[in-house]
Amino acid sequence: MKINEFLHRARSGRVRIVLRDGQVYTGQFRTDILSQNAISAFFFGDIRPLSVPIDDVVSVEALSAERAAS
Repeated sequence: MKINEFLHRARSGRVRIVLRDGQVYTGQFRTDILSQNAISAFFFGDIRPLSVPIDDVVSVEALSAERAAS
């Protein structure tokens, strides 16, 4: 996933991510822009925190507040 696309989707608040190996997690990202071509992203998952390279993230889907509560 390209950095600009990732940043746009990661800012959605609560999200569901799918990783290259098929694992699915829900939670929130904390991102820090290091330079124009590099970011640091840490995922605060509902089950456990993850440090995942964004190249391993296949998709990021925003979860609405209603879906998160259910």
